[in-house]
Amino acid sequence: MAVLPASPGRANRLRRWRMLRFGAFLLVILVGNGPFAVSWTAARYEQWRSHRPDYMRGHGRWDVVADSGTRSIHAAMLHTGKVLLMAGSGNDQGSFDAKKFRTVLWDPIANTFTDVHTPWDVFCAGHAFLPNGDLLIAGGTKKYELLAPDSPDGKKHEYEGLKDSYLFNPVTERYEKTGELNHARWYPTLVTLASGLVVAVSGLDGNGDIDQGNTELFSSVIGTWHDQPDLRKVFPTYPALLLAGDGRLFFSGANAGYGPAGVAERQPGLWNLATNAFQPVDGLPGPEFNETAGTIMLAPAQEQKVMFIAGGGVGDTQAATARTAIVDLDSPAPRYQRGPDMSRVRRYPGAVILPDDTVLVSGGSTGYRARDSRVAEIYHPDTSSFTAAADPHVGRDYHSEYLLLPDGRVAVFGSNPLSDDNTFETRVEVYSPGYLYRGDRPKVISAPPRIIRGSMITVASSQPVTKVRLIRPGAYTHVTDTEQRSVALPIVQQTAGNLTLEVPQNPNLLPSDWYMLFVTNGAGVPSVATWVQVG
Repeated sequence: MAVLPASPGRANRLRRWRMLRFGAFLLVILVGNGPFAVSWTAARYEQWRSHRPDYMRGHGRWDVVADSGTRSIHAAMLHTGKVLLMAGSGNDQGSFDAKKFRTVLWDPIANTFTDVHTPWDVFCAGHAFLPNGDLLIAGGTKKYELLAPDSPDGKKHEYEGLKDSYLFNPVTERYEKTGELNHARWYPTLVTLASGLVVAVSGLDGNGDIDQGNTELFSSVIGTWHDQPDLRKVFPTYPALLLAGDGRLFFSGANAGYGPAGVAERQPGLWNLATNAFQPVDGLPGPEFNETAGTIMLAPAQEQKVMFIAGGGVGDTQAATARTAIVDLDSPAPRYQRGPDMSRVRRYPGAVILPDDTVLVSGGSTGYRARDSRVAEIYHPDTSSFTAAADPHVGRDYHSEYLLLPDGRVAVFGSNPLSDDNTFETRVEVYSPGYLYRGDRPKVISAPPRIIRGSMITVASSQPVTKVRLIRPGAYTHVTDTEQRSVALPIVQQTAGNLTLEVPQNPNLLPSDWYMLFVTNGAGVPSVATWVQVG
């Protein structure tokens, strides 16, 4: 017997019934796995949104590019194009007891990591670049802290510092021993002066006590440290010190931990190394929130404007702030003026000058422990305002580092949120600013490998440009980078791709060192940098 086809009405009813059954099944799945489904859908949408060309042009893009496998505490951009990641014992008592100290070199182009023999515990040392590009590292960990419950006398014993001092040679990729410090230091700050001498201040000493103002200078000519008994200034540990245009050191008030807790003892100001005089700089809003704050000299350095970024209360308090403040060091009576607030409160903010003069501010923690702020924003000095950047995928707080790469991207390392299991972030994430998605980049066709201050130089560019910057490579630890600065090379003449540029004469403004030379076109798109040596 022949089977008659189903009528159109019956077929439609069957189709609706099947759809209802599938919908009911899907509803059961969603109800049972709602949070997962919502999270998965949101993640897929965010990935799609963040990779749209118009979004990347306006906000940039973050990518996790590697896993260093090391607990980086310090990071430095070397003139060879490689990044030095120093861990030492990496805030791990077991590694310290076993004398397992680690350093790795990251090659951003090959994306490879190479281990470097590390002869001492570089954990929580200080560092600064010498005029020849070697990195001077001094201090470190002699002994880990002992908490009161674990102490025989029932008292807490602080970390203890070392007198060890080494150079890292970027060419041989090895540490080289120098003369020792006169004073053991843990959490010190080092700054290279216009003379090429390096000053070391602060830290915990060999007994775990705060340094009482001992100052010493390193001479790279003879490789030794010299005590300076006439220069005495007590700072909290890892004080943010910047070389000002008049040769004084500016203490922004930011620091990363130990030392006197009172506001008066953490007073910002300008320190004269010739006379030991200290000129206070007032006006910083919320001075009780200076700990774990960021400091950056805005571009161009000729304007001598320094920005104070976020911060928190002293010690393990959860207090944090979103405030910024800016001071003009060229003023006869410098005083902080309140800047724009950021979108989030932050301790441990990462701040990096970009070749277009803007500043990336990213990461940080909204409290003392494991409260990562996965938010980034861009500060625009021309309008004194923040705009949103793409958000990083990886949270960063204590023991994180931020460096500008020669290709105009920013690499981010580390993070140690002080959880009970002492976790540590080892992934490397790279931020590609929006300018990398706004058209063809200019190219530096030729530039002199060595630049003399006060001279005129010629640089050839593939495109007309509106600004040229020399950016000193960073050496970052504990929210402190005394090296980072962007110096303008004024354009005197521009003809057929040839730029005549004026090099500043002031060595306090432009200390001898290797620099990344960027040219930037009218659309704000920078070149890949060419390395040049100033001095």
